[in-house]
Amino acid sequence: MMPIPFIALPRGCSRSTLLALCTSFSVMFSPVSQALENKDFAELEQALADIKTQAALPFGTAIALVQNGQVVYQHYSGYADIQHKKAVSAKTVFYIASATKPFTALAFLLLAEQKKLDMQMSLQQMWPQLHFKHINASQVTLRQLLTHQSGADNQPLVWATAYSGEHNPSSLLQLVAQSVPDASAKNGDFSYSNVGYNIASLWLDTISGQPWQQQLQQLIFDPLQMKQTSASRSAAKDWPLALPYSLMQTTAPLYLQKTDQTMHAAGGMLSSAPDLAKFLLAQMPSAKTALPAHVIRQSQQPQASTDSSYGDFERKGYAYGWYTGPYKNQQMLHHFGAFAGFSAHLSLLPQQQMGLVILHNEDMLSKDLNNLIADYCYGLMLGDNTTKTRVLAGFAKLQQKLAQLPQIKQAHQQKILARSFQLSLPVAAYTGLYQHPELGKVKVSLNARQQLLFQWGALQAVATGFDEKESVRLEWVPNSGEVLRFEVQQGKVQQLVLGQMVFYKQN
Repeated sequence: MMPIPFIALPRGCSRSTLLALCTSFSVMFSPVSQALENKDFAELEQALADIKTQAALPFGTAIALVQNGQVVYQHYSGYADIQHKKAVSAKTVFYIASATKPFTALAFLLLAEQKKLDMQMSLQQMWPQLHFKHINASQVTLRQLLTHQSGADNQPLVWATAYSGEHNPSSLLQLVAQSVPDASAKNGDFSYSNVGYNIASLWLDTISGQPWQQQLQQLIFDPLQMKQTSASRSAAKDWPLALPYSLMQTTAPLYLQKTDQTMHAAGGMLSSAPDLAKFLLAQMPSAKTALPAHVIRQSQQPQASTDSSYGDFERKGYAYGWYTGPYKNQQMLHHFGAFAGFSAHLSLLPQQQMGLVILHNEDMLSKDLNNLIADYCYGLMLGDNTTKTRVLAGFAKLQQKLAQLPQIKQAHQQKILARSFQLSLPVAAYTGLYQHPELGKVKVSLNARQQLLFQWGALQAVATGFDEKESVRLEWVPNSGEVLRFEVQQGKVQQLVLGQMVFYKQN
């Protein structure tokens, strides 16, 4: 055992000085990583099984833990397809949502290394032919787009690329030109969204002659031999694919599933746990990889400051696709992904040569589960003897929360159904086609129960009441409500409004 050095404290040493010295000591003598065996994870695996049994939803989980250049633990449980009892395995691919961002950002840095683009070029230089009416495009750089500092917002672009899928190259270009100032942050300030990545990838498609999906394939997936990874849904059609589930719904898969049209550069990848582990291994300081080490290091350097947290994970900065911050007194890089029916966790402690992949095809329990799984895995690897007791106590609390879920679901549903419709005309008057120049058509019809049914590309939902005049509530995205408002003039419905998006009635 390494002897503990004696630290002489001056007379009158303050509490704050002592704490600072202790912190310095913890950095100098960081924990020695532990060699682990599969039996060390028995309690974690049992706790996961118990949670799924209590939830009566055997959704899938995939875990890959890396340490010192290799995968040291893998776990696969539950079903990728519950109805057909298709079990999750090492080959199962999950949608990873916003955990796509570290890949996209790295691809841009690799292209910059090849002198194919300049990270400091402005948005106006990227598209000299476009007239940006609402923002100063000459002040927004490509680097800012990829580090969430552009000061620009564009929710119509987000809806088109991530949800409806109603777009083409021309309509997307027009949407980019309609970007507006971000109400929550000015140019140079950090404000997380999909917008910057959407805009950057559309430009890359134009100047490279190749879609961003192929760029990721050639620059990252192929060199790292990630053979169960794709940014194209159609390319993965024959792979074992995890279907989306939610504790708030039934055991049937959620209706909203990804297509090629809704796989976008801010959240558009399918991958397996072993493939994602390869990406984490390539991030380590000692890695011997096909990717240039200095570009990997560049991608990990904070570019923006923030002060937030997500569960147990502090966020002090943002690099290229990675949040940065302390975790268990170590410096961590992480990015998570969440979408209806899916959850993805990517994290690493580079100086400790450790990293973790967690994938679920369920969207309600995942935040709590990922906190506990990460605590367990990193705690064991860092030699924290209190880990198992603490994490198992956390699982017990989660079981208590889960026991209350039926009442929560019932109260939520009752609240939604208790709202009455505040429509001034017979429901049939609101049916028809509503057109937006760049966002396509919303079809409103009556189903067999004479309820208003809304369809927009890949999205569909039955309206429920809302306590504002001429407004209805929809769950186009499962477990996420949106309010749509009709504009009625002189006894006729003229248009449909969603946020700042206006669809004009055609018939």
